[in-house]
Amino acid sequence: MRWKGVSSLFKKNLKINSQSSKDAIVFRVLPEEADVNASQSQTILDALLAAEMEIDHSCGGMGSCGTCLIEVITGLDCLPPRTEVENDMATDRQWDEKERLSCQTLAKSGLVIRRKNYSYKSK
Repeated sequence: MRWKGVSSLFKKNLKINSQSSKDAIVFRVLPEEADVNASQSQTILDALLAAEMEIDHSCGGMGSCGTCLIEVITGLDCLPPRTEVENDMATDRQWDEKERLSCQTLAKSGLVIRRKNYSYKSK
């Protein structure tokens, strides 16, 4: 039995996959020097979790706990300004401009980050 329409479905999926790879974002996580892939609408937190990298995130990405704090080593200038939620917390906790909430920050290519509340001891 021949399956009709399979080739057109296959072509459609190829187009989606090629489009997503064209729009893919890659950023680096230290000290592992791991490259993480993300979509244009994905937060750094979501991309890290999708890559199965450990990061604290007690509030589930709502920006209310501060446990997903990252330090932007390279690429701060390509990030949008902090969200209102993130800015309020940064002001209250006197964070440096390089400290951002990964749950409130969209991933951008060329970023190099370090997770602040993460133990880098041998795992």
